[in-house]
Amino acid sequence: MLCSHCRARYYPQIAPCIIVAIRREDSILLARHVRHRIGVHTVLAGFVEVGETLEQAVAREVMEESGIKVKNLRYVTSQPWPFPQSLMTAFMAEY
Repeated sequence: MLCSHCRARYYPQIAPCIIVAIRREDSILLARHVRHRIGVHTVLAGFVEVGETLEQAVAREVMEESGIKVKNLRYVTSQPWPFPQSLMTAFMAEY
């Protein structure tokens, strides 16, 4: 990217993160985060740590947030996410 003032080239830092919908039969695992209002549930998500693959990040985040081990992990899509300058990578998994 180029600075709009001085035209110097710079490379913004991005924070890779994952989001995963975890299925068991006809159900999807949802969690309530402490920052959300009561009654608001979401799929699991988190940031990728240094030295970690996206798949390892999914397994770690799911274990940290729910205590379960996922299987049949599949990449779905990715998109830029502006908070905070992230690249969100979506997966499906089963448990």
